[in-house]
Amino acid sequence: MRSAGERAANGGVAARRAVIRWAWRLFRREWRQQTLVLALLTLAVAAAIFSVAGAYNLAPSRDAEFGTADYLLTFEGADPRGSNADIAAVKEWFGTIEVIGHRAAAIPGSVDTVDFRVQDPQGAYGAPMLRLLEGRYPSVAGEVALTDAVAETFQVGVGDPLAFDGHARTVVGLVENPGDLGDEFALVPPSHAGPPESVSILVRASPERAAALPAAIGGQLQSRPACHATLVCLTPGQSEQATAAAGVLGLATVALLLVSLVAAAGFVVVAQRRLRQLGMLAAIGATERHLRLVLLANGAVIGAVAALSGTVVALLGWVAVAPRLETAAGHRIDRFDLPWWLIGAGMLLAVVTATAAAWWPARTVARIPITLALSARPPRPKPARRSAAVAGLLLLIGVVGLAVGIDPVADQVNPLLVITGTVAIVLGILLISPLATRVPAATAAHLPVAVRLALRDLARYQARSGAALAAISLGLAIPVAIVIAATAAEYTAAEGNLPDRQLLIRIGDAEPLIPERAPAELERLGSEVGRFAATLHDPAVVALDVAVNPTDREGRGGQVVRPAVVLGKPVGESTVRDIGVLYVATPEVLGHVGLDLASVDPDTDVLTVHRGDLRFANVSDHGDTVPRVQTINLAAYTSAPTSFITPNGLRRHGWKPARAGWLVETGRPLTSAQLARAREVAADAGMTVEARDDQHELTTIRSGATAAGMLLALGILAMTVGLIRSEAAGDLRTLTASGATSSTRRTLTAATAGTLALLGVLVGTAGAYLALTAGYHNDLGTLSRVPLLHLTVTVVGLPMAAAVAGWLLAGREPPALARQPLG
Repeated sequence: MRSAGERAANGGVAARRAVIRWAWRLFRREWRQQTLVLALLTLAVAAAIFSVAGAYNLAPSRDAEFGTADYLLTFEGADPRGSNADIAAVKEWFGTIEVIGHRAAAIPGSVDTVDFRVQDPQGAYGAPMLRLLEGRYPSVAGEVALTDAVAETFQVGVGDPLAFDGHARTVVGLVENPGDLGDEFALVPPSHAGPPESVSILVRASPERAAALPAAIGGQLQSRPACHATLVCLTPGQSEQATAAAGVLGLATVALLLVSLVAAAGFVVVAQRRLRQLGMLAAIGATERHLRLVLLANGAVIGAVAALSGTVVALLGWVAVAPRLETAAGHRIDRFDLPWWLIGAGMLLAVVTATAAAWWPARTVARIPITLALSARPPRPKPARRSAAVAGLLLLIGVVGLAVGIDPVADQVNPLLVITGTVAIVLGILLISPLATRVPAATAAHLPVAVRLALRDLARYQARSGAALAAISLGLAIPVAIVIAATAAEYTAAEGNLPDRQLLIRIGDAEPLIPERAPAELERLGSEVGRFAATLHDPAVVALDVAVNPTDREGRGGQVVRPAVVLGKPVGESTVRDIGVLYVATPEVLGHVGLDLASVDPDTDVLTVHRGDLRFANVSDHGDTVPRVQTINLAAYTSAPTSFITPNGLRRHGWKPARAGWLVETGRPLTSAQLARAREVAADAGMTVEARDDQHELTTIRSGATAAGMLLALGILAMTVGLIRSEAAGDLRTLTASGATSSTRRTLTAATAGTLALLGVLVGTAGAYLALTAGYHNDLGTLSRVPLLHLTVTVVGLPMAAAVAGWLLAGREPPALARQPLG
């Protein structure tokens, strides 16, 4: 414990209160200089809070399927197990249950069906699955309630008659599933529902009770997942909404960190502007701790103001926008159902971020000698060798961490190593950025005076220009990495699902399930395909048959389907991963791909492009599942026929050929109009069409990432250049007094903005390639696909845009040629 004399020497609590009051006075007097930082923090907080609210309410919920239940037990099939005896057995085992019946009825003249649903609106667990919009719920025979899409299909409303499915009913209400607005059905009372095709039973039980469900109850038991499949649970029992919101807050934290770098530059300007006052404060006895407290308190005040104003703006925007997001979300949104604890965490994060941004400038200013502080000159930059060595070490640690933590072959990721590697690369960029600002100054000896002054100012005011460069570099590294990764994910001409000259027309839409069709129907479908192909350039149509097991048949959607035999590859001890349907090796098909059936060994079962340990899959009576394989060389398109079973293989296993569709190939790449016509023909005939995936979404992603990165960088540049040039106002007044024109002032600003932008692009792009090289270390060839257009726009366009904007917005003559006031 310190003595009374030591406490008196430091001033104690009274001194700290005085320093904090002086910091508040500093904020009020310098609010104009801090407007940009305050506005940036406010915007970042508003975006973060709005995103948290949106993610919390837009996240998918399992209430639409499970209600408030823990488990869903389903009995389905052509002969459903949902009989009274089964329901009684489930009730005896679980206690309270809720039974929901389903029966699909085909809409006349359409391939769509309507789900006739039997559900009690006052059920034990299904309340979140049902909501009345208009009218009332059906209660007696001859009444029905419809969802909006079903009512629109039949052009009926409340009170209208509905003759459908062989029954005459009256529409008494409009309903919806508030958790899933795409869930369309007709609600009928049990007394007039007809026998269900499937039954869903909602139950609540402990995991131990559910796991011990007797085998005699043969339904399919589904557990309510802790989180949706697209989310990652953070803690056991955490809701999906909270998980999504927490993930968005994590991303917002990254944005706030970028903002804090710009804020740090702003706090350096404030500290430099008040350096004489801080020196006088030190001269009258203030300690380094007191001096640090001045700027830390200033940062906390700015963070608190930004947190409050940003939260108010975000909540007002959310209340106004939320109702318009329900269609996109697919469920109803309660505007005031918000994760308040996460919103509070976001506000606290803003205060902490602003305070942390003020810490380094405060530490630097507090260590400036009193005489140097009273002269108001910036401290001389420290030698760079040690920082460069530390930055290089951090970058090396980052690359190694990402390379070891990511295993693309096994599709596994070590989160700890990936996080460590990412943080190390970010810290490396932070340390390199101040050093990079010295490079232009070292090459400026033979440049014009205005450009030379601008480049040397970057090194002279290294604290703020380095922080700004780090923010620009990190802000650009993310979109540049997205652009590079999107380019690496693009298919080459020999990759993808199909070549651009082929169409795959399938019977049905659920491969490998093949619908049974009568010979006359198959002939009609083949004629439709032939007539369409005749309109193309130099067409070739090849009928495709697949191998099916005659004993495997099932009913689905009112029709009989047969599962096609699939080629698989063992994964683990008991799992086989499907890698492709087995097409029948007819002479026509083999001739089309350039193979001759006569040259195939009679003992061969399968011709395929796949190598390694292969198995037959998707057949009930497995028998001999190991095929005799002959490898062939074809382009390994994922949807094109690349695996064939020979006629001898069919006979040995007792399988039969079944028509699955047709392969259409043309002499030229298919146009969008031809693809649209193909889809029309297929839809009219009840078939589906697959064409080459053009991956337009990747182009959109690249363009969006490039635009977002440039806008972010230009915003940071605007604030940073303003800070640097305002700090160099004395030099600018001297230049003006000595006869410098507006062109000189414009050149100063343009050179500052353009150089910072160019350095940011180079450092950010190098960081992005460094991280991606570690992630793609097993397949570096994919990174050879350089996105030249988008990188050129960024590397050349951003510095030019920054320089032009600096030139146009600068040039105003300083308002006075007087000394800055001491405050």
